[in-house]
Amino acid sequence: MHADDTSCLPKPPATARANFRCRLVFKSMGGSQQIMNLFFTSFFFVLRASTSLAFQLPRGVERSSDPLPVRSTSFGRFSNFETRRPIGPLKSSRLAANKDSVENDATGFPIALPTLNQALLLWLVFISGSRLLESLPNLAEADTSSIILNGIFFTGSIFGLAKTFAKIDYESLDDLDVNSLAKQAGRWADANTVPSSHEQYEVATFAGGCFWGPELHYQRIPGVVATCIGYTQGAVERPTYEQVCSGSTGHTEAIQLLYDPAVVSYVRLLNKLFNTIDPTLKNRVGNDRGTQYRHGVYYHTDEQRCVATSFIDETQSQYSDPIVTELMPAAVFWPAENYHQKKLEKGGQSAEKECEEMVRCYG
Repeated sequence: MHADDTSCLPKPPATARANFRCRLVFKSMGGSQQIMNLFFTSFFFVLRASTSLAFQLPRGVERSSDPLPVRSTSFGRFSNFETRRPIGPLKSSRLAANKDSVENDATGFPIALPTLNQALLLWLVFISGSRLLESLPNLAEADTSSIILNGIFFTGSIFGLAKTFAKIDYESLDDLDVNSLAKQAGRWADANTVPSSHEQYEVATFAGGCFWGPELHYQRIPGVVATCIGYTQGAVERPTYEQVCSGSTGHTEAIQLLYDPAVVSYVRLLNKLFNTIDPTLKNRVGNDRGTQYRHGVYYHTDEQRCVATSFIDETQSQYSDPIVTELMPAAVFWPAENYHQKKLEKGGQSAEKECEEMVRCYG
């Protein structure tokens, strides 16, 4: 065998060849052991911060039992609704009417923490940008393909990172003319108000896991005039879907709706919620788990609170485990992005009143 002939030499195992190729790719971007250590340190720090704040800090607040004061509010051309803003000192509370149920342990951090996507994009900006700067002094001798590759990574990461900080434009959301409460809910949120009624209709807010399914369920109920899905009970203002999914903002995916009390009762709305969840499972609906999927009833008036309390007391007899569905005053409701609104109806599922077709949450 010739000294330079390597055809007869055994090939390294597949894992070794894959690791070698990974090292070559990383080396082409100017990687080093120090940069790798920095990246993984930052990655696990963000991961731990995002999860620990969502699952370890205490949560569960409820206003005193004093009636919520009613305030008439005028907002542009919408002036015929009342708002009830929770006023008074906060106190620790249980989740539901059953005082033996465990307390929720999720809280929201007052500012939005970096998401994993943002951390990854920031790392790409750092790596590709550093490599580009290193190439500038010896631009004539630098590898053209490496410069192009890093330039693409740097530019794309900058645009991607900027996009993650974009806020939802509430004025661009669907409006009441298509039976959507999204735009109006955005106006209420911007005005920092929690409405109890709008024109001749009343407002209700529920959380039942992934908000696509609950919205279609409520769209099908006669007397429900308009719906909107979004985020509530959290600490960050104007949250985005990505931020809420991180579990660090304290929000839960929820639905807010307008309903005609002359056509549908609040009890029927409660029945629909409890028929689509297991109220004894904490921070879980179906296969969706996490504080952002916790279920809850968020009352806008004292009447809703009394009805919900009695309903939960009566429903508890059907379960051996305590009901852990949140029962709390409604807070500011932040509408979700427009591509979430009426998602299942836009995907082809029927929203006709009294429709009995199965709701396919991802159809």
